[in-house]
Amino acid sequence: MGTRWVTHDNGIAWEASHLLSAAGLCHGVTGRGGGVSIAPCDSLNLALHVGDDVTAVLENRRRFCAMVGWELPRMTTAQQTHEDHVVAVGEAECGSGAGSYEDALAHTDALMTNQKQIPLVIFVADCVPVILFDPLKQVCAVVHDGWRGTVARLAAKTVFAMTVAYGCRPSDILAYIGPSISAAHFEVSEATAGQFRRMSPAYADCVRETKNILTVDLWQANRQLLIDAGLAEKHIDLTESCVYEDRERFFSYRRDCSHTGRMAAFVMLT
Repeated sequence: MGTRWVTHDNGIAWEASHLLSAAGLCHGVTGRGGGVSIAPCDSLNLALHVGDDVTAVLENRRRFCAMVGWELPRMTTAQQTHEDHVVAVGEAECGSGAGSYEDALAHTDALMTNQKQIPLVIFVADCVPVILFDPLKQVCAVVHDGWRGTVARLAAKTVFAMTVAYGCRPSDILAYIGPSISAAHFEVSEATAGQFRRMSPAYADCVRETKNILTVDLWQANRQLLIDAGLAEKHIDLTESCVYEDRERFFSYRRDCSHTGRMAAFVMLT
């Protein structure tokens, strides 16, 4: 069904999936506008671990939560470490990392819940955000998928975790692969390309070589992970937004030489 860009008068905006929106899910991936952070994190940096002024980040979070209709103290985040740890979030975990990076869920790159009014957030600035929703079981998840997470099959593992923890069926799950770096700009080493090639022929096809430059299509790889996990192709919305190319809307770790802010991929059951 595609995606849409949701804008507000104060400059805060996010990309959302038509498919997940039609299913009634509160979700999206934020842009960089509408905040108070100064360069190089200007302006809506929502992450506390990138060297930005903490007061500015908390004000950005306050503004963002006000637009989405959340209570900031319930915003639940993770200390993302490019691993394959999935956490089921309940009231005990709700609010982890809302005001302090040290309080975020450690060694975690995917969050899931079946409880309403628990906002789940991961932060991205090139890595692939994957948002999952089972409208029948009312379960949602958000996944931080860089190349390491992709090779570790984290998106598929999160689908499996949803089936084990909540009784979801993969055929019922809807997915959105959000704004991130496109294949045209994701240059990799031979060693990294080799890890994709060893996964299976389908993932080897995600590796491209042009004039001795190797790149990987993380969008295609994550779409394949979801299909391998049992999702229907028609249940997957895929972004067309490359964060590397769109400097006005998005942060990009590679484009900005690692000195930059982070967007938020967010989801909440209402």
